Amino acid sequence: MSKCFVNQDRVQKQPQEKGQPPTNPVPSLLRDLETRFTASQNSKNAVGMKQYMRNQFEFYGIMSPGLRSIAKEVFAAQPELTRDQALELLLEAWQKPNREFQILATNYAMKNASVLIGTDIKSSMHSLDTIQKLIVHKSWWDTVDMLAVNVIGPMVATYPDELGRVMDRWIDDSNMWLRRTAILHQLKYKHKTDSQKLFRYCLMRSEEKEFFIRKAIGWALREYGKTNRKEVKEFVTEHQETLSNLSVREALKHIK
Repeated sequence: MSKCFVNQDRVQKQPQEKGQPPTNPVPSLLRDLETRFTASQNSKNAVGMKQYMRNQFEFYGIMSPGLRSIAKEVFAAQPELTRDQALELLLEAWQKPNREFQILATNYAMKNASVLIGTDIKSSMHSLDTIQKLIVHKSWWDTVDMLAVNVIGPMVATYPDELGRVMDRWIDDSNMWLRRTAILHQLKYKHKTDSQKLFRYCLMRSEEKEFFIRKAIGWALREYGKTNRKEVKEFVTEHQETLSNLSVREALKHIK
């Protein structure tokens, strides 16, 4: 678990009896979160949040500052999670009906991306399989984009050859959110961006009618344009007839 969640003055870890296997903290952690969420629910906020998300998810109605505060206190009272426990937490949180659990799990994954990546490609591939499940279930931009940029991105940067081939599959996947993830995963790479891969992905998906794909193309190009304006402008100019108007407009938003 990320150290930013831990207040050393408040954590009191019980010593484990010799010879006893360590207790899995995930069930207790989820129970504590559910108790705190229930106690903090706000029905008025919940209605507005549900409407904003097109009535796709249920909400407790907890605003972001309250959600962060609850997470900090609950995680501080538990021992740090191993990689396997962290993956279990993510999957279990994704099964909960209220969106706050998926938001919390996404924030946890972002803060603990290094734990999920692990120390070798096998560990990272195992974590990637789990994150893929999160992307394709209960999918919407609020979780998908954060996972794409802040979890998948660092994973691929750590193992660009092996996981880069996974992105090559995702850009052609039937699931729109995986295609969007492939387009967006380099969003924070800046000078380390593989521009040829970015441009290739954009062209592969340029004729799609799906709003979220067109928007992702424009967003990815606009972000890389902050690092290399000339290259992005030349690419968009050359392929302006192929790219959608939305993608072109977004890509050139800050480029004259």
